Amino acid sequence: MKKGNYGIVLMFYAFLAFVLAFLGQTLLCGLLLGFVILVEKDEWISKQVMQAFFLTLFTSVVYQALGMLNIFNRIPFIGAIFATFTTIITGLISFVILIFVIIALVKVAKGKDAGIPVFSKLANRAYGMVEKKVYTQVEVTPPAQPEA
Repeated sequence: MKKGNYGIVLMFYAFLAFVLAFLGQTLLCGLLLGFVILVEKDEWISKQVMQAFFLTLFTSVVYQALGMLNIFNRIPFIGAIFATFTTIITGLISFVILIFVIIALVKVAKGKDAGIPVFSKLANRAYGMVEKKVYTQVEVTPPAQPEA
């Protein structure tokens, strides 16, 4: 296990970041990301913490968007339906976040990349690691014409 500048195992930062992501602590996860980038200067751990930060940022944006639609709660019948709808949506989002966090924690414990679908690519782009698509050129020959 690789240790950082302060003698703390680097995986601890990733574990802490994903726990903060599950708890919805965007500010603390952002502070941890800044600390890891500035002090530890390790690319792997920075990408893991960055993925957790993007996860909390996405979650908080979705929750704020649902909160802005809270104006419908004042309408008697529609408000109850909308409150049920938002409760179901937030529950599903929380469940998906929990699944992503569990998978990420298992992968990080093995020393692999967390691999959160969209946020992994964003973290790689932040470090300039863009996946290049390889295109192969296929030559097409026209079919032979029957002789008349």
